[in-house]
Amino acid sequence: MYILAIETTGPLCSVALLEKNKILDIMNTSEQKNHLRDLIPLIKELLISNNIEKSQIDYMAASVGPGSFTGIRIGVSTARALAQVLEIPAVSVPTLDAFRKKPLSSGEKNCVICGIINARRGQVYGMIDGFMNGCACMMTDVLDVIERDVVSNGLHVKFFGDGIDAYSQMITERLGKDSFDFADKNVRYQDAASVGLLAYEKIAAGEVINAEELLPDYMRKAEAQQKLEAGEIRF
Repeated sequence: MYILAIETTGPLCSVALLEKNKILDIMNTSEQKNHLRDLIPLIKELLISNNIEKSQIDYMAASVGPGSFTGIRIGVSTARALAQVLEIPAVSVPTLDAFRKKPLSSGEKNCVICGIINARRGQVYGMIDGFMNGCACMMTDVLDVIERDVVSNGLHVKFFGDGIDAYSQMITERLGKDSFDFADKNVRYQDAASVGLLAYEKIAAGEVINAEELLPDYMRKAEAQQKLEAGEIRF
């Protein structure tokens, strides 16, 4: 069983090929925010380098958001089109849930994963594994939960996501340096391998859909639409 996974909600475009829950290969772009240009060539390169034909793919998995609105649309529409052409099922993977599949070292047994995606204006799309489901909230709300429920119980936090880039100072000032770590930049951001691993679990649980049912999850309205509805933009 082969799974082709796509991740375009973050800074980097990423694709991965899995055989069941085994990661065969993953490829990421080196440049940020060129997903429309890079995604299809990246998929072709991934399949060719692993001697896999498109007809051998059994499931198409896509990270559906939240994250970059443009990136979400590119990834979801591409995955939907490929699933339709290949006549295979699709798997909808919530971006924040995929952070749970980020690797931790053997020495991080008491470590809790926290995924944060920058939503601007002091806000994030955030999740804390086992403590807070994915939602749009203030960064201060995430830190409140960590202080109250995680750090107070002697647990360590490891942050992933581009929210680190925006809120590292706030996090350090609130939590102190001994209670958390920031993931290294080479594994910090959303990636297709994590999407594929969660997709495999969803496939095993029977959580597959038709291509037409694969839809984006923006989690909130675009900033421009919010300003328009608030009367901050006038024509």
